[in-house]
Amino acid sequence: MKLYIMRHGQAQPIAPTDKERALTEVGRQQTTIMTTWLAKHQRAFDITFVSPYVRAQQTYEIAQQMFENKPQHHVLEELTPESSPESCGDALLAYCAQVGASSALVVSHLPLVGLLVADLCKGAMMPSFTTSSIACVELDLDNWQGQLLWHESYQDVISSTI
Repeated sequence: MKLYIMRHGQAQPIAPTDKERALTEVGRQQTTIMTTWLAKHQRAFDITFVSPYVRAQQTYEIAQQMFENKPQHHVLEELTPESSPESCGDALLAYCAQVGASSALVVSHLPLVGLLVADLCKGAMMPSFTTSSIACVELDLDNWQGQLLWHESYQDVISSTI
């Protein structure tokens, strides 16, 4: 199974609460570019998971426009910035195994996205997730072990198209 882990786009630095921070115009542009790039590699997902925070929800709203299907969708409290990568990984993998998913998209935050990749891919170096970065992890659902296949940042995608 392939698990695509995405950090939300650039967000406002200040809001009444962290949960309410919205995407900036730059964050919307980053997300559009990255999800357009992702759609060249993965046009459909079996299941999607998104943090309840506004900036992650907005990132997903932009991303889902690129899908060829309407996947099963879940908003998970386990995807907030301070969540444990172990409990988050357990929840994600359980949902994926339950539906027999072959591909899933996760939209979340720092530091969780990097910690999640490191937890799923034992021995792999934790990637540096800039805003709108995406990592692809190949998961063996039988033993819940992963291998990091690639990690792309907005800067990498922009520089490769110039």
